[in-house]
Amino acid sequence: MEKPLTGAGGVAGKARRLYRGIAEANPFYRPSKYGYSNARVSSMKSLLLKKELLQELARVRSIDAVVGMLERTPYKEELVKASIKHHGSELVEVAAARHFASVAQKLVRIAPKEDRKAVDVLLTKWDVVNTKILLNARLTGKTYQDVAPFLMPLESLDEAEAKGLFEGKGTALFMRFVKTRLGKGLMESGMVSNTELEKLFMNFGNAEIMKLELLLDTFYYSLYQKSGMFLTREMAPIAKTFATEIDLKNATTIIRLKRHGVGEKKSIGRFLIKGGSKPLRSFSGMMEAKDEKDTLKAAAQLFGLKTAPSDVVELEMTFEKILGAAKVRAFYRTTLSLGTLLGFLLLKEEEVKNIRKIATAKEFGTPDKKIEEMLVFQN
Repeated sequence: MEKPLTGAGGVAGKARRLYRGIAEANPFYRPSKYGYSNARVSSMKSLLLKKELLQELARVRSIDAVVGMLERTPYKEELVKASIKHHGSELVEVAAARHFASVAQKLVRIAPKEDRKAVDVLLTKWDVVNTKILLNARLTGKTYQDVAPFLMPLESLDEAEAKGLFEGKGTALFMRFVKTRLGKGLMESGMVSNTELEKLFMNFGNAEIMKLELLLDTFYYSLYQKSGMFLTREMAPIAKTFATEIDLKNATTIIRLKRHGVGEKKSIGRFLIKGGSKPLRSFSGMMEAKDEKDTLKAAAQLFGLKTAPSDVVELEMTFEKILGAAKVRAFYRTTLSLGTLLGFLLLKEEEVKNIRKIATAKEFGTPDKKIEEMLVFQN
């Protein structure tokens, strides 16, 4: 992928924006620019798994039955390839990741050239996810080979860089991280100093990994805010989805920090992300809550939940449903624009999550009804 878009300034940037504004005033501009790509997305949408199929997958008796049903869908090719080395829920997870990567790369190709960086911004989320997987695996004593199949294969973190995160300690590990695309971006963002970031790698425990994850999340959301490509009327549904995701991320961040002993409001506030639909001051109730039970109650009140979640897992499941519904709305409220491509990518991402949830739940013998409650349907 290309380097994430971080905004265009100066005379050249102003000239491009002026030209674009004049072009967009032309009534034939959007149909000619987005007609082809939106038509392609429309045909791809017809291949999304229907609600009825997902419900049936949730009810079948075994993971083998899940695989059998998925082999009659667009996931067949990747399932066949992955079945040489993988089995059970691992097979489904690997095949689903590869299928998503293939779809994402196709969207990058069909997107108008000047809009591809916006797609790239959205895909940076998977750079973050991959890096989190690698760092946590390193912390728990796993090897690169243990987790490599579960990485999203988007080629922005090459194999040599990924393996490098399992080599060396302290400063050596820090240097390997900042040479990755994501590490370079984080350092250039100015969100954390060189010294502070190196210190996290020097200690490299559970608390340090958590702070690294929060910094990476903040960096990802800052890219979308800086890009400027999400500020048009046509992109409003996508921007609203990002804002919702930031709100939910902030709520879970507060709980995670408290669990790791970070209780001061000022210390927590440093890790909260700006740009959500809720002002940061609205999270004061959660930050000031005395214990986890009160924090969950404050979260329920803030997000208008009918009842307070019994634990963090239930809260996260509720948040996933809220965000999934926002992604569905975003896709159906965009027409003839880049938003249609990005909205479809969000839908595909949710589909992959559904499949992975089903596969993992079947492996652990989760009741069918419970599995279905975890799913987000797009139709």
